[in-house]
Formats: sequence, C-alpha cells, structure tokens
Amino acid sequence: MHDDPVHPGGGEGRSLLERLVRTQAALDQERAEAPSLCAHLLALPPGEQIGELRREPRLHTWGVCEVLLERSLAAAEGDAAESGRLADLVLTAASLLDEALHVAPVVQDLEARAWACLGESRLRAGDLAGAEAALREGASRLAHGTGDLLVEARLLEFEASVRRLQGRTSEAAALLKQAESRYREANEHHLAARTHHKRDQVLQQADTLLRNIVFEPTS
Repeated sequence: MHDDPVHPGGGEGRSLLERLVRTQAALDQERAEAPSLCAHLLALPPGEQIGELRREPRLHTWGVCEVLLERSLAAAEGDAAESGRLADLVLTAASLLDEALHVAPVVQDLEARAWACLGESRLRAGDLAGAEAALREGASRLAHGTGDLLVEARLLEFEASVRRLQGRTSEAAALLKQAESRYREANEHHLAARTHHKRDQVLQQADTLLRNIVFEPTS
C-alpha cells in the first residue's frame, strides 16, 4: 500500500488535514461571533461580568479572549484601571478554554500578554508589589509558551517599566534594548522604533540623576 503523494500517510494524512480545516473553520466562526458576545458581556455591571463569563459556555472561546485582550490594550493609555479589569477577564476566559481544542503553549502566550497588561495597570496605580507579582506570572507563562518573539518583547518592555519605577535604570535600559532586538527580529520595525525611543528616555533619566548627584552642592 502506497502513501498518498499529496497527504503523507494516506488516510491518516487526510484525517489530520480535515481536522485542521475544521479547527480553522471553528476559529473563524468564534472570531466572527466574539464582538457581539463581548458587547453583551461588557454591557453588564462590572461586578457581574466574571460570573457571566464563567456561566456562559458561548463565551469560552479563543475569539472572546482575543477581543477582550484588544480592549485591554486599547484602554491602557487612557484608563489603566479599565485595562487591568479587562486583562483580568482575559485570564478568566483563558482558564475556561477547552484544552482539547487549544494548544497549551499558545494559551500560555495569551496569558503572558494579559499579565503584562494587568501589571502595567498596577504600575500606573502605584502598586509596585502587584506589578512585580504580575511580572512573575507573565514570565512563568512565557517560559511555557511558544517562544513567540512578540510576546517575549512585550514582557521585556513590561519588566523594563517595573525596573525603571524601582530606580534600576541601567537594568531597564538593557531590557528595552533586548525588546527592541526581538521586535526587529520579528520585523515589527515601528515597535522597535518605539522601544528605542523609550530606551533613550530611560538613559536620559539616568544621566540626569547622575548629574544631579555629581554636581549637588555640599553643605
């Protein structure tokens, strides 16, 4: 019996291809339905959203996770508290995904990004200990993820923000340099340029602090 030249392994290869096609079709449907499902969820009072998310199986999809994460990222600059709340919803939604349908390392990547969003919101609220805890959670997810360069760069940027607030400016600059390199490897040149600018700001801050120390008049 000869293998199918198009689908190695004959029937086995065709079966795998059919499963992949069905999986992609299901993902496309999830993404199409996610905006209206998330609109329903977010129209509820904030205190009821986690409960609804847990109760409603239609919300336990990858598409819903993606939309909530996009909303969290969009809110980050204008409303850090809302960004963090949405990131918390992402983490809850990710924990409810069907493990038989979603590859664990990909889910870990999603959770790493959500922890970075949640951590950034804690930083903006002045909760440095909470941000450090979020950084540990994000790093743990990153270690078990797919190795996606963009996810790694995002976590490096977040860690740099934590170190900068701790006054560890040289560490922050080094982390941003690493993040910039990852973005360039991923051909995300606009993100690399943004990170380069942030690194310049950190270095200027460090230089200003050093000058103030060196030239501070003695009594």
